[in-house]
Amino acid sequence: MAKSSRHWESAPTGWSTDSQIVREFDRPVRVSKAVTETLIEAVEDWPELSRSPPVFEFVDADKLDGLFKTRAVDEASHMPSVEFLFQDALVTVMYASTVRVIVEREV
Repeated sequence: MAKSSRHWESAPTGWSTDSQIVREFDRPVRVSKAVTETLIEAVEDWPELSRSPPVFEFVDADKLDGLFKTRAVDEASHMPSVEFLFQDALVTVMYASTVRVIVEREV
């Protein structure tokens, strides 16, 4: 019996500053997992985001996973993208050869 794992095929790469968390996930990855994992990290790092609603109530995984078609972009660009607000943070999801999730807050 195979064990399920929360680990990615490869660990996400990225960087963080006082006002921004950027993570890149190799495809294939479920967009909802990439967004949720990055938002959970932001909530842990920035206490002001810990107000309700919690991430799992805010992110509709089914809709995020259907947001981008696999052939939406070529290998060189980070388009298309989508932006939305999560509490006081701006979340940008860019879909290309990698899925890039950016969470920004005002400091």
